[in-house]
Amino acid sequence: MEIHQRVLGEIARALDERHRLSVSEFDTLVNIPLDGVRLKDLGSRTVLTQSAVSRMCDRLARRGLVTRTPVPEDQRGALVRLTDEGRELLRAAVRTNAEVVERTFAARLGDADLVALHTILGRVAPEGGTGEECDTPAEEGCAEGRVDGVLYITRDV
Repeated sequence: MEIHQRVLGEIARALDERHRLSVSEFDTLVNIPLDGVRLKDLGSRTVLTQSAVSRMCDRLARRGLVTRTPVPEDQRGALVRLTDEGRELLRAAVRTNAEVVERTFAARLGDADLVALHTILGRVAPEGGTGEECDTPAEEGCAEGRVDGVLYITRDV
């Protein structure tokens, strides 16, 4: 838990300083697929409650990072999409996240350690949470995926 807190604290500081993003805002943005997501489904992709996701999307929309459009077949539904500005900010924030994780955690491990860690985490990941697919607009050229809804980026090993 201490390592998790240290790395997360570093990520939070870097996201705030470089991009004016909180970890929760980053978590929300990184969980919006390229083709958008229904607001009610975004809650299950993040660590936020449904009402917190709605308030978060309102804040992100005021900043011009996402749009909320009504879903015609669902009077109460909304589709959330990243704007061009949101995609650009997300790409930069993903690079920041990867740099901080590399500097504070992964750089201290050898290639064999990283492979072993990936194998172990793959065994305990919930079914369907193996990180094999990623549909978010992260930077090209990185090995990336999702584990239990969390974006990860690793260096090639």
